[in-house]
Amino acid sequence: MAIATTNSSELVTWLAGCLGRGDLAPLSCDDLEELAAHLSEDRYAGGTAIYARDALPERVYILRSGMVELTRDLGGRNAVVQLLRSGAVFGDVPLFLRTGEPTEARAVDDCVVLSIDSLTLFSLLGRRPMLARRWLVSVAGRMAEMQDRVSDLLAGGLDRQVASWLLREGRGDGVAVSQLTLARLLGARRTSVNQALRRLESDGYIETGYRRITVVDPSGLVDMLSSR
Repeated sequence: MAIATTNSSELVTWLAGCLGRGDLAPLSCDDLEELAAHLSEDRYAGGTAIYARDALPERVYILRSGMVELTRDLGGRNAVVQLLRSGAVFGDVPLFLRTGEPTEARAVDDCVVLSIDSLTLFSLLGRRPMLARRWLVSVAGRMAEMQDRVSDLLAGGLDRQVASWLLREGRGDGVAVSQLTLARLLGARRTSVNQALRRLESDGYIETGYRRITVVDPSGLVDMLSSR
């Protein structure tokens, strides 16, 4: 359905934050307002697929609230490639590359998702060069985040992999994630992830609760990852 026009200034400000670093590619209010005018809003219940793997990229998405996981089958194992939170842009890279979606997108919990038709986005980027430049910055930032994901997997043993991921994701109020999802992100067994979390908590690095993990000693985790 079409997005509500109320709180449009709040939405425009929020969209600017979704598209990466403004210092690298400033946007005008007109750029953002036209983008907002073309967005639709949909709601997905937890467990609902937003799009299937190999689907043609008909729309580009921005996660307004909730959590979405991007998954794919790897040797019979349903692996989580990426975990997305509010503000995440997804579905645009396959559009630019003219390929099918490499992953399935599924709502982890109840989500509100904004989206724009692919052809409309292409037209908009062609007419508004600063928006196109900002979108490029956004894509580059997300590619850098994926490199960080690879670093997590190369960090060493499972304790170090969990620590590396939590340093990026679990500061502040912590990260809402189940042990099963974390295990699928790291390609590990849930029981092994549970044991790693218990060791990190016992050492005073983190605190765990129901579907939430909080880093309480980030400098300790950094020292742990720096040690051989």
